Amino acid sequence: MYIQSYIYIGVAILCTVKGSLIVFTVERSGKGVSPASYSALYRKLYGYNNSSHYGKYHSRIPGFLDRIGYIKYANGVILVPSEKSSLVIEYLKENGAKVF
Repeated sequence: MYIQSYIYIGVAILCTVKGSLIVFTVERSGKGVSPASYSALYRKLYGYNNSSHYGKYHSRIPGFLDRIGYIKYANGVILVPSEKSSLVIEYLKENGAKVF
């Protein structure tokens, strides 16, 4: 019963989200983009978890989308608020991503 309640609440929240679905891709190393720059784009966009001193200290490095708020469906498929979609599309194009 508790799990069913949780599922219904989650569905209600997802249905009330209004935004723009953005689908993008980044060309791989065979087409002029190095793996390092490909990885750097995703880190700048989504953020990443950092650890130092052989895993003793952990921190979260926020990305561009953390300031805006988003829902990530898959790598390259995100839902952002409608009023911020043009800002996200512009950011992706500036960093070499192809937006659909």
